[in-house]
Amino acid sequence: MMNPVSLVDAVKLEKMVLAKRVGRFLVADQAEEERSAVENVARVLAQDVCNQVREVLAFELRNCRTLARDLAEKIARDIESVSGPFLLETRAFTNEEMAHLVPTLKEHAIKSLAQRPDLPEKVAHAVASYGMEPSVTSLVRNDRIGLSERAAGKVVERFGGNRRLMDHLSARADLPLSIVERIISTVSDHARETLIEHYTLSADLADRVTNHGRVEVLWNKIRESNPAQVHAFVTDLRTSRRLNHLLVVELAERGSAAFMESALALEAGLPIGRIREILTLSDPAAFVRLMQMANVSKTMAPKYLRLAKKYHAETKKIADGDDDMDSASDAETETKKAG
Repeated sequence: MMNPVSLVDAVKLEKMVLAKRVGRFLVADQAEEERSAVENVARVLAQDVCNQVREVLAFELRNCRTLARDLAEKIARDIESVSGPFLLETRAFTNEEMAHLVPTLKEHAIKSLAQRPDLPEKVAHAVASYGMEPSVTSLVRNDRIGLSERAAGKVVERFGGNRRLMDHLSARADLPLSIVERIISTVSDHARETLIEHYTLSADLADRVTNHGRVEVLWNKIRESNPAQVHAFVTDLRTSRRLNHLLVVELAERGSAAFMESALALEAGLPIGRIREILTLSDPAAFVRLMQMANVSKTMAPKYLRLAKKYHAETKKIADGDDDMDSASDAETETKKAG
């Protein structure tokens, strides 16, 4: 007598083979009457209790350009292992149909759509409008598509308070300036620097990023402080994740070399004495390594170089300035090469 388990497995295998044949038949050009009959078989298979049967059918039908709307929607609304591969590649929907489908889909299905390399603008906007954080994150991280101002604006409208998602959005290189200006005050310090570097923000906007009022408060605290007290301030800022290179440069430009030295020391993990030595620019390669160790962006590195020249010149006599100028010039050359 045949084992019932073996019988079930045999039936499942037969259905999976049938699903594969049905899918391949429908992908090819067929007479309308024959296609209609086979689509009815596909409808039955699309409702099979066995996940593997539906997975095989959906995988084969992902390349089918002409597919009955009800069958395509049935697959799109199925479990993730069935709908995912299908939604990533299907051409069975028009752009309009796909956009209208989004609000009816489960989150895992919307996320699959968001990862498509050919996602139409209307569908991207629908994902931004109806998707939850995982699918919208997939959308903004999809660098194979262009993200329109309308879609990006919807993301900011719904998730503007989500710093992690805004950081992902800020990493894109195709954002309209209007979107950049909306998110720059909500992203992390590192993301702000990235935005400034990518989009060459105006001086007044960059100044707002450093938060002028905050700079004034800090400057009043450190302007009369000794190096040890300044280092304590910098340490506290870094611990609370409020230290960034824009702030460091702003305070260094106002006259606090100690703030710059402490910040670079903490970021690079080097003693302050070694930082001071590097900032003399006697070893241009060491300055470039310092910028890399401290995670200084290509935009900020020249500003640090300018400050290093300024402070070094102030502490040296004019008589031995020739050698110093040579070192500074070498450091500038090395910095540009590294950039």
